[in-house]
Amino acid sequence: MNENPIPLSSEDRSVALPANRLVSIDALRGIAALGVVLYHAVHQTGSAVPGNLFRYPVKLIQFLSSFGYIGVFLFFVISGFCIHLQWAKTRAAGKTPQISFGPFWKRRIRRLYPPYLITLAGFLVMMAFTTGIDVTHFFVYDILMHVLMLHNLDPQTCYSINGVFWTLAIEEQLYLAYFLLLFLRTRWGWGPTLLICALARLAWFYGMHFFWQKTGVGIPVPEAAASHWFTWALGAIAVEAAFGLVTIPKWCRNIWLGAAAIVIASATSIILPVTQKDTFMHDAAWLLMHPAWGFGFFVVVNRFVQAEKSWASELLKPRLLAAFAAIGVFSYSLYLTHELVIMQSWWFVIKGLPPMINTFLIVTPATIVFAWLFFLFFEKPFMRKAVPSSEFRVRSSEFGPAGLPASRSEFGASALQVGARAESEL
Repeated sequence: MNENPIPLSSEDRSVALPANRLVSIDALRGIAALGVVLYHAVHQTGSAVPGNLFRYPVKLIQFLSSFGYIGVFLFFVISGFCIHLQWAKTRAAGKTPQISFGPFWKRRIRRLYPPYLITLAGFLVMMAFTTGIDVTHFFVYDILMHVLMLHNLDPQTCYSINGVFWTLAIEEQLYLAYFLLLFLRTRWGWGPTLLICALARLAWFYGMHFFWQKTGVGIPVPEAAASHWFTWALGAIAVEAAFGLVTIPKWCRNIWLGAAAIVIASATSIILPVTQKDTFMHDAAWLLMHPAWGFGFFVVVNRFVQAEKSWASELLKPRLLAAFAAIGVFSYSLYLTHELVIMQSWWFVIKGLPPMINTFLIVTPATIVFAWLFFLFFEKPFMRKAVPSSEFRVRSSEFGPAGLPASRSEFGASALQVGARAESEL
């Protein structure tokens, strides 16, 4: 991986990214969110398999949707892409960015925290009217851990209120780790930085196992930020590659290679539960599985962003991707609220229809509509349209000339306008 700024190829010089939104990133957000929705919605039909020939397509749909949860790893890559976008666009413009810790976190809290708290309150209200709430010491502790977004560090609170909230805690912790990532990246470059991110996963895996053996206290490993730092860092590399700040090999955009990595990781997830634990093969497979998903989606992101240039040149957006992109705009709301709708779907499904039909024709569209309304009233008001100037300070670049080649400046000028819009999603 070459980290020295180089002129873009003739293909890159000819077309810049669009000036409004990155359709490619929005579309991937929408695909990831829908994958998670279908994973949870179809799971509800697990025991409702017909006894006729339709059992085979139903079981196939159930099998394929059971991998919808890997959309979480696509979210991690996209998150790293978007959070690092402001830094990358500033450096691509010939400046050296300096991030202010306070404004950065103020922006994160203002953008993400209110919708999260509103959804958390919604789940508590639902609990109060269904199972009831017993205000015990653990209940108070559970709420406090969720409010502080530390619930992923305790197996008792990780999945206690909403089964998807643990990923949001990881995101917040990765935002904090972003400052360390920037330090490592600017000091030593991406090669050593990626190695450190990978070693963090290894250290957390064996460190928590040792801690459990010595104390009997278990701390989650798959649900920890350290386990996914490598995947998140790949997203940061992807955005630098998009701006030409680093050059990546062509195979990093080979969609077949990316698909192979995703399939291999998915196959590993099937085999792993039946593999003997505490063996080298089991540990090695687990350690490589999540990064393999991360690498596969890293390739997909690179390919989609590259493809967007051709869409811009032809002034044409693929219709299917445009539809996914429309959902991607409110994917955060969809991720936050879909479990709430699915859990209450028994109120509005049509009793006479097969469960799978209800899932695709009623429940899934209902989650999308509810999320869109939630976005309009409880998420959009907290979105900023531009990045505050105090968050990113810039000074003349020390790594190259103050002005980049015309082709790159052109790429930067329009892509920079995308920055605030794309990054505002996170």
